[in-house]
Amino acid sequence: MALLGQDVIDIGSTRLKQQYVLGAHVPLDNPNWQGPWDCAEFTSWCAYQAYGMIFGAGNVTKVAKAEPYSGYWYAEARKKALVISPAEALKIPGAVLIRAPAPGKIGHVAFALGDNDRTLEARGAAFGVGIFKGAAGRSWSIGCLLPGVDYANGLKPPVLEPPADKSPALPPGYFWLKTPNFKGAAIVALQRALKAKAIDPGPFDGEYGPMTNAAVISFQLVKGLEVDGVVGPNTAGALGLAFPVVPNAEDEQIYRDARTPKGPVSIKLPQGAAALDAIVDIAQSGKTFSAKTASGFGFIIAATTQFTDDMNRTGLYQDKTAIKDSLKFGAYKTADYSPAFGQWAHFIEPTLTAEGGGRFATLNTYDRAAFTFGAPQLAAHTPGENFIVYLQRLLGLADADKHFPELSLRKNAAGRTTVHRADGGGFEDLEQVIIVERPNGKKERQLARLMAYLNPSPTSIDAAELSTSARLMNWLRIDPKAKELQISVFIDHAKARFDLAKTKVDGFTGDDWRISLWIMDIMHQGRGSFGEMTAALASGDPEGRLKELGWPKYKTRIQTVEAAVGRLAASGVMNGFKV
Repeated sequence: MALLGQDVIDIGSTRLKQQYVLGAHVPLDNPNWQGPWDCAEFTSWCAYQAYGMIFGAGNVTKVAKAEPYSGYWYAEARKKALVISPAEALKIPGAVLIRAPAPGKIGHVAFALGDNDRTLEARGAAFGVGIFKGAAGRSWSIGCLLPGVDYANGLKPPVLEPPADKSPALPPGYFWLKTPNFKGAAIVALQRALKAKAIDPGPFDGEYGPMTNAAVISFQLVKGLEVDGVVGPNTAGALGLAFPVVPNAEDEQIYRDARTPKGPVSIKLPQGAAALDAIVDIAQSGKTFSAKTASGFGFIIAATTQFTDDMNRTGLYQDKTAIKDSLKFGAYKTADYSPAFGQWAHFIEPTLTAEGGGRFATLNTYDRAAFTFGAPQLAAHTPGENFIVYLQRLLGLADADKHFPELSLRKNAAGRTTVHRADGGGFEDLEQVIIVERPNGKKERQLARLMAYLNPSPTSIDAAELSTSARLMNWLRIDPKAKELQISVFIDHAKARFDLAKTKVDGFTGDDWRISLWIMDIMHQGRGSFGEMTAALASGDPEGRLKELGWPKYKTRIQTVEAAVGRLAASGVMNGFKV
């Protein structure tokens, strides 16, 4: 008799509404087990009952030793099963959806019902075992098809959704991500409490949508609470809220304001100097934002996009149309910069070409760096390097106060010259290093004030990030020195990295420019460790082994660099160059 993907759904559906307990131990060979369950134990039990297969349980052969765990599901799926994308898995009844565990983040496992929307799973203590909607909007690492199971033939239609009045539900007062979303002033109170804990829930709109849900999950991770995305007594209490959540008058007013229709929002721009062709207007058309200067020069800034790393984010990115338009501001050409930088101008060309074609107006604001700009893609979150160094040098130019009148170079409390922003009659040091706890629980040294100036909210497109982006791009057009500074910052950064590499990578001397170029590109992109580079240099084919680092994930980039290295070698322009 064929093993069908539908079989695990038929078996698992007999356990609907049974209790979930994180870490519950389930005897896989007990067909009468009635709970409690956790997600991995539930999926492993269903697989064993349906197929006699021990899977996701630590590579054991005896059922008594089975210890199901989401991490085992992920590892065994990649080794033994057919790995597919989560989107593909959602279309196949009985396919497995897996979210791999990560530091500070609990993994999860579920079965797809095949309708591109629903899952069968042991979801959490607030829900128990059930069939749930909205799987396409949740975070999954991979999908997989179990070995020996027929997912293509003899499938039964997935008609297992319980009637609406029997769907898994929680008592009044609980909030979680559902369709339609919870709405009301109490959600505003929740959003404000999350924001007060330095976790951004998105705009205070009174709607428990994906952004607020992601913030709740992040808060639960940070506080060591059960990570189920449900606001119950424990999560509310940790946020300093009563349960059920009771909104105050301010919450009520914010909610009323959020529901009041508003006209177009104008973006306030600094008044440009009379002698400067400054930005005077920023407009939105669909997902795309464009700017116009006083003389009528127009250009595309970027488009809005969603991105998920350690949280769900919304920011700017340059699609094909924006990339083409950004060439108005120029792309890196070695001949333009070799008089000033000599062989270094040739040396950096392969990496700049791989970094988005060397476009000086490259821009994104959607990832955890908050703001990334320029041909070398200079990120704003890193203290003492990248974007902040570029901004320092820009503010040293003669017309800096015409482009960014709110910024200046001043002495900070420690007597060091740093970037300051005029703030209510005083000046705020944007270079203060702050230890930030990210939504995934990791702590990181960041220029949080600079990031907040450039991009105030990671979950919305702000007037500030549009204004800053447009003004930086326009500066490239008006003053060629703004482009040259990107190159000088990148070369200085590369030299500092080489000084570090000579102490960390055994055998690296900097005498072979080809080896040096690959090491620079690897370090700039972060696709290999010092240990891996040391092993490559100790091999019989150092350059070949360095090329392999990051392959095949970064195949296109590596091939781009390789072709450029070949051109440099053929030209002879790098002969005698050392770093």
